[in-house]
Amino acid sequence: MAQNSWSTTRFCDASRSPDFSATVLSESNNRLSFTNQGGLLGGGVCWWHSRFTRNAIYKAKFNPNAVAESEKQTKEIIKAIRKGDKVITINGYANLKEFSRINEELIQKELESWQRYDGFIRQQWVVGLWGWHRLPAQKMKARVEHLYDYVKRQSNIAYLKLQIKGITAHSWLVTDMQKMSDGYDLKIIDSNYRYPISYRYRFGDRSFETPSYGDVVPYLGKVKENQQNKSIRSSYCQAGL
Repeated sequence: MAQNSWSTTRFCDASRSPDFSATVLSESNNRLSFTNQGGLLGGGVCWWHSRFTRNAIYKAKFNPNAVAESEKQTKEIIKAIRKGDKVITINGYANLKEFSRINEELIQKELESWQRYDGFIRQQWVVGLWGWHRLPAQKMKARVEHLYDYVKRQSNIAYLKLQIKGITAHSWLVTDMQKMSDGYDLKIIDSNYRYPISYRYRFGDRSFETPSYGDVVPYLGKVKENQQNKSIRSSYCQAGL
């Protein structure tokens, strides 16, 4: 399912597959080539790295056989992925990994601009200041079951804010989940890693007990943004453009 030289038909057929959201990000060609870095005070741009990746998955179509765009046009394409209001064709590249490898500096600058805009203009930095890093076990179970419904039954790529102890928050993209006898298995794209990771939540846990971030509680976010992603792709394909 790698987004290589997809024609419009293949681009649209892929998203009709019931396992599209579960498998598309498992392939490295469909992810950014670089990990979370830079950002304000060197704290990274994980939230925006994740959102940019998800936007590109739904709305970037690649045509490696055409001539690549100029730097000015490439900047416009990157801004369009951030804005996320239409399907765009990226000429001269086979997939997101290749595009981001060649244009890493331009994409990173846009992610940091997005971070500054959300932080200083929209005051989104306060999102990392609220929320518990542990919950009563039943509330945690309900939260994970809601996440399972969103990811597995509704076929969404979930954007999770992870509340870490103190005022820090990280983000994950959850692409798939499996219900087990003692809990749930999660398939995750973490912008701090170059490869997908897995996590096992067990009934009775009061948090996700992660080796990298300690105890964290997941908060499902940017739901409307993902609804827009799916709606725009669906409308594009229905129009046969």
